[in-house]
Amino acid sequence: MKIKTILYILCSYTLIAQSYTQYSGYVHYYDIHRLSDRSIINLPWRIFSLNVDHQNGDFAVNSTLAMEYHMRKDISFFDSSNPQEFTWDLREFYASWFTSFGEIKIGKQIHSWSSVDDNSPIDNINAYDYYYIFNLGSDRKLGSMGLTLDYYLNNTKIGFYYSPLHHTNRLPINDPEFPIQLPVTPRASQIISPKNPDEYGITLQQKMNVADLSFTYFSGYDRLFSLSGSNVFTNQFQTVSVLDTVFSFRKTTMLGAGIVIPTKWIILRAEYAQFSTFDNNDSTAISNKGPSRRFGSANEVFFSHAFETKAKYYQAILQLETELPGGIEFIGQYLKYDTLSFDAEYLPDVELPLLEADFDPYSIFFPGMGTPLSIIAQEAVLMIFNKSFMNEQLLIETLFLLDQSSYNDTKGNGRLIEVKGTYDLSTSLKLTAALTHITGNSKLDDYYSFNEMEDFSHIRFELKYFF
Repeated sequence: MKIKTILYILCSYTLIAQSYTQYSGYVHYYDIHRLSDRSIINLPWRIFSLNVDHQNGDFAVNSTLAMEYHMRKDISFFDSSNPQEFTWDLREFYASWFTSFGEIKIGKQIHSWSSVDDNSPIDNINAYDYYYIFNLGSDRKLGSMGLTLDYYLNNTKIGFYYSPLHHTNRLPINDPEFPIQLPVTPRASQIISPKNPDEYGITLQQKMNVADLSFTYFSGYDRLFSLSGSNVFTNQFQTVSVLDTVFSFRKTTMLGAGIVIPTKWIILRAEYAQFSTFDNNDSTAISNKGPSRRFGSANEVFFSHAFETKAKYYQAILQLETELPGGIEFIGQYLKYDTLSFDAEYLPDVELPLLEADFDPYSIFFPGMGTPLSIIAQEAVLMIFNKSFMNEQLLIETLFLLDQSSYNDTKGNGRLIEVKGTYDLSTSLKLTAALTHITGNSKLDDYYSFNEMEDFSHIRFELKYFF
């Protein structure tokens, strides 16, 4: 009898509750050529995206499905007869329950826990897709599978997030078309995955009369891999020796704060985050990655060494928004990160033939979490100027990214400058043309990020239809 009653109530609620479905999305055509030789830059882009949102009373299901296009490198079908050039990506798929106190969501989601528009050091729930690192907003993020709870009380919001999975950045592995190359590309056998990959975070947001404040804590594993240790392989006679590295994802916790101060003339936004990171893999965990057949006769582990890195670093961003004379909208950001402390177990002296193992772990230390621009510069200024013409039918945007970092007492001074024009052919069809020029520094080596990116200077055209 009780089961029948429950079923009757559920059926009645379904009939009474308002149910509706919304569809939206876009079709995106894209053409990009290098300025140096006018060759095509063969990078993937999302050619199609579809959002489907269905709500029935207090329950909703939201999804975003994208199609990514990547031109085949072997256009003659000599290496492969597979004609596939498209990949489907379910970017978001989650269910929501609206309650009297807030909202509960479960599934694959793209979140925003930040006070600034982009490049937030606090917004760490989602990993980043580095193929879209020069995009803005949620386009550069990857959805994360998890549970979120938002609780509202007057002007206070408390958010909680939990995921049993470790989410990592999508990196362009050995892709010569991508403007930034990784210093090393590890094999899958060199990576130690987290044993207990749970990630969780909590945020408190408070609206006040003169400002909005936020405080955030997050605990998870780095989105980028880092050096964890090394194995020395030798043969039974110790006449041949090979040093092989092992990588892992450090455990990292973040404590951050943000503020938004709106005034009549400007909007000021700022965030500060401090990270504590450590690698808890010992020499036993490192040695489990060997021996390796790829070194031939040198297939015996002579010794294993774990760096057991422990470090603290901070990241900060200051954003200013205002309207300049002539109706020019301005957004400026200043970003910086630096290491507060670092400790690691250095490699001991090893007496084996043809083995050189003298290097400083600090020289290859890199933040594995936080603002995505940290892969480009330790200190940078970002400026965006927007101006509308022809009754807002034409939008001209100018972007400046200026490297302010120092490298061995040499100022980086790398620059990325982009001029972009977007013309509304209709209410749903936009045409964009953009020119991007990147300048490095000849006084620095080829590993300087802006020197690597110089060949990415390009001109591109985009046609985007929204529905």
